Amino acid sequence: RPLGLFDHPADHIFTAGAMFSQPNYGAASTHIQTLMAEREDFLAVNKRQAARIKELEEAVSALTTERDEVAEESRACSLLVETLAASNDEKERKIERLQTAIRSLWSVQQAALQKADEMSGLAKESSGILETLQDMLEEGMPRQLDVDQPNYT
Repeated sequence: RPLGLFDHPADHIFTAGAMFSQPNYGAASTHIQTLMAEREDFLAVNKRQAARIKELEEAVSALTTERDEVAEESRACSLLVETLAASNDEKERKIERLQTAIRSLWSVQQAALQKADEMSGLAKESSGILETLQDMLEEGMPRQLDVDQPNYT
């Protein structure tokens, strides 16, 4: 019986002495069997926990490997993106240079057309002047005689 608040320890000596004076091997055997069963249960739980820990360690290892592979793939993708961006920038610079060249050629072509129009206008003017001069010459001067034709005048 457990000690109460007002019990004295000396009162229980006789009870404890009685317990040691008459051994109860059946109770001890049952207690040992219970302890052995608890031990077996404890060992089984430890084995299951060890197996689970091993599974978890393997899963962590697999995930770590997968993470490393994904990180490497990510680095490769980043490098590819940087390369593509640099290539895209270079192509944009080439397009800008081509656009500038096309604009320059367009303005040269427009200037050439303007000059051609001016030249055409000048050619028409000079043609008109030449015709006027020829008309003036024909009116103001007698006809030249044709050397091959006999003159009967």
